[in-house]
Amino acid sequence: MPVYLITYTVLFWVPALLFAFFLLGRLPRARRKGFWAASAAMAAVSVVMEYLFLKFDVWFFSEKIDRLVGWRIGGAPVEEFVFWFGATPFCLAVYLSYAKLFKKDA
Repeated sequence: MPVYLITYTVLFWVPALLFAFFLLGRLPRARRKGFWAASAAMAAVSVVMEYLFLKFDVWFFSEKIDRLVGWRIGGAPVEEFVFWFGATPFCLAVYLSYAKLFKKDA
């Protein structure tokens, strides 16, 4: 069972998508653009860092140790990209929701 894939999807993607569908439209245009710009920038940075970390043995993945799906993108398991691409929108969504809820100037 792909535990990591399911966990990352439920913890990061579901809340971030709910935020994007229901709350992002209520934010000022500048914050919406900032949300998408920051998400895109972090996606690019995370892809570069993922392959650098793999190249310099900062971390590795083993099917014997980690229960992964088995799909790889350039040597990195697909779960890594689900994590990287889900964590940034999730963290931004939490921050912007908090700022809107408590009327803080973000």
